[in-house]
Amino acid sequence: MKYFLFFFISISMFSQKREITYNLHFNNSEKSSLITIKEENKMLFLEYKLIDSISSDLNKDKKYNRILRKIEKLSFKAENLKLIENHLYQLNIIKEKYIFYKSDSILVPISENEIFYNDFNNLFNTHVDILKNKKKTRIVLDSQRSIQTILKSNDDIKIIPMMSPDEKSHPLLISFLKNSLNLYREQKQNNFLSKEYIYNY
Repeated sequence: MKYFLFFFISISMFSQKREITYNLHFNNSEKSSLITIKEENKMLFLEYKLIDSISSDLNKDKKYNRILRKIEKLSFKAENLKLIENHLYQLNIIKEKYIFYKSDSILVPISENEIFYNDFNNLFNTHVDILKNKKKTRIVLDSQRSIQTILKSNDDIKIIPMMSPDEKSHPLLISFLKNSLNLYREQKQNNFLSKEYIYNY
């Protein structure tokens, strides 16, 4: 019985499909970026999409508009937030079909990057209110950039919007974002991650 329980827990742990996506936006520019970190077996797959523009055909997408209408009908009450987050996630998936971007990726072995993997796990194990840093009141002087962070574990989705975030306002999320970008820089040693797409991160 103990063996079966251990086996079941082990299978459950390794069958989890977890990913983190950072969606960086700049209010005065069409340029933005998507950084996704996916858990795949004993590796982490990191993909970096630098977005130049979004096709106007997105506004004609029937499924996209149908989901938008569903969100508009829902009030932002606590009992609706999970459903709204799932709808927003679906919108992002549809939106990706209409973006013009260039991309690159790296594979990171977990065994060689245990600290980074621990930080990855930590984001899923930390209460969302701590990730949002709800307790701290903050005056935002620079509202020209925003980041939407999506944490997905199997079918569970958490969406965390951040306005002009830094390591003081959202230490766990921004520190992990910076580390994800630095891993690319260390492996590739090129100028792909230019400032116009990722700000100073």
